[in-house]
Amino acid sequence: MKSFRYVRLDPTGNLTCLVLDPVEKAEEPGITARLMAECEQVAYLEAARSSRARARIRLMGGEFCGNAAMASACYLAERDGIGAGEVLLEVSGAEGPVRCGVRKGEDAWEGSAEMPPVLGAEALRAEGHALTAVRMEGIRHFIAEGPLPNREGSEALLRRLAEHIPEEAAGLLRWNRERGEMRPLVLVKGSGTLVWETACGSGSAAVGALEALRRGDGETETAVRQPGGEIRARVRVRDGRPETVVISGRVRLSPEKILFVKQK
Repeated sequence: MKSFRYVRLDPTGNLTCLVLDPVEKAEEPGITARLMAECEQVAYLEAARSSRARARIRLMGGEFCGNAAMASACYLAERDGIGAGEVLLEVSGAEGPVRCGVRKGEDAWEGSAEMPPVLGAEALRAEGHALTAVRMEGIRHFIAEGPLPNREGSEALLRRLAEHIPEEAAGLLRWNRERGEMRPLVLVKGSGTLVWETACGSGSAAVGALEALRRGDGETETAVRQPGGEIRARVRVRDGRPETVVISGRVRLSPEKILFVKQK
């Protein structure tokens, strides 16, 4: 019997299980499957490859997740006794280190994460639906501001869209601009998961980038309300292109737990 320590992180309801102990590749699928029963995604804490970063966070499918990055930064700050400041992390799916801001509040942490660059945004039609595709490192989000099929139809649509893109992950985002509300559906190829998330960091960044591009050069902050709460996306546009994208939100930490795994 082997044991693995993990902690459940709650960035705006996007529950993430962060495994704290080293895991062998052959053990990962089983551990991921078991932990997915109590969260929306699983991440693994590893030693950083660069001396500049505090740690490396690897998502279950090798994708990037802003929520997991800022939540993990808050956990590391709590562990290391840092009440406020900056935590530099390596995160799967991102080419360079990710800057995360942390600040401990009375009942929760306030976290932020600088997102990978937005590589492009283009309007398209897919199976009769008007969408805007926002490309980021490791993920492409398809934003729908009009009607979409029902739950099963939306899931099937995203599966078909994901077949034709090289990114490791894809999202289908229902964005109600007037209400400032988003409902994110995210598919991760590496783990085979398809989840209606309670909150999505990269989806919030994609929506924020779209709104900022509509407003033109300068800095725009968009509040993106989701079932789990609100994520803010601050985007600076320069010469018609998103220069920086930072998401922020509340993070709650739970006590460490132990997962026991039978050895074969």
